[in-house]
Amino acid sequence: MPTKIGERIASALLDRRIETPEVDALIETAKAEKKWTAELKAEVVALLQTDTFASPADKAKLAAFVDTTPTVKDLADPTILTKHAGTLEWNPVASGKLFVDGVSNDDVIQGSIANCYMVAAFSSIAQADPKAIENAIKDNGDGTYDVRFFESNGYGRPMKEVKVTVDGDMPMLAGASVGKYAKGRDKSELWVGVLEKAYAQWKGGYEAVGNGGRSTEVFTAITGKSTSQSMTSYTPADQLFTSIQTATAAHKPVTAGTHGKDSGVDYNGTGVYAWHAYSVMGAVEEGGQKYVQLRNPWGSSEHGSDGKDDGMFKMKLEDFTKLYSNVSIGQ
Repeated sequence: MPTKIGERIASALLDRRIETPEVDALIETAKAEKKWTAELKAEVVALLQTDTFASPADKAKLAAFVDTTPTVKDLADPTILTKHAGTLEWNPVASGKLFVDGVSNDDVIQGSIANCYMVAAFSSIAQADPKAIENAIKDNGDGTYDVRFFESNGYGRPMKEVKVTVDGDMPMLAGASVGKYAKGRDKSELWVGVLEKAYAQWKGGYEAVGNGGRSTEVFTAITGKSTSQSMTSYTPADQLFTSIQTATAAHKPVTAGTHGKDSGVDYNGTGVYAWHAYSVMGAVEEGGQKYVQLRNPWGSSEHGSDGKDDGMFKMKLEDFTKLYSNVSIGQ
């Protein structure tokens, strides 16, 4: 299928004489392209090698545009969820930076797909060890990113590093980012979407990672360290409190998962959702009452009412042990 640039070139060459308006239109078309790739650039370079320009100044203007406009790579994208096929497409983010003011747990906003376990893990790692996120992603400067993950290399052996390279295209609807996949709270910050995309690419597409999973696997994949999990129904409350407090103080990532909808636990009026993973930010004692501090990866919808609706909240320990089924701790 011919590109818009190719169509514009073909139109300009109909009379074998390229005038100023046609050069201006060609440049505007190139600027409007979703991605200025090496292939698109080659089409214009080939045109510059012809003797069809009415004015040397116009040819020089087009050549200067080509020389000063950086090209980016266009890599194959992971498959989106089957239910989204035909409704979303991968388009480059108009502008943005990998990191804006460093890495923060509040950067992370989950979309509507069922990968709370993954996105909550991202937020927990960002809280515990921001450098682990920064060190995992490298901006290659050509529109692509290298993301380093770790996987088991056999019992007793060091973790094996895996490099996944993705471009900056993100799933969009009608050219606008939509809330089905993860993104940064600041839309110009790209690391959340890039990390989610690379994880999906590594695991075989969004169908493989967008229907539930384990935060422990995400912890290990990003940090290269082992994890543990405690079941709240089998762990004494005070022991659970101490484990969370000790882990977060030691900069270890922690998440907590709620019970299923058919578990018999009543979530009505709690501000907490069944079958959902939360980041655990810490555990504190205030006025003799023990609390667990949590964050909803949605970046909103929380227990209690502090007037912020940023997903951050604290919950009494006794309520936490009722509403949450497990706690995962990274190393």
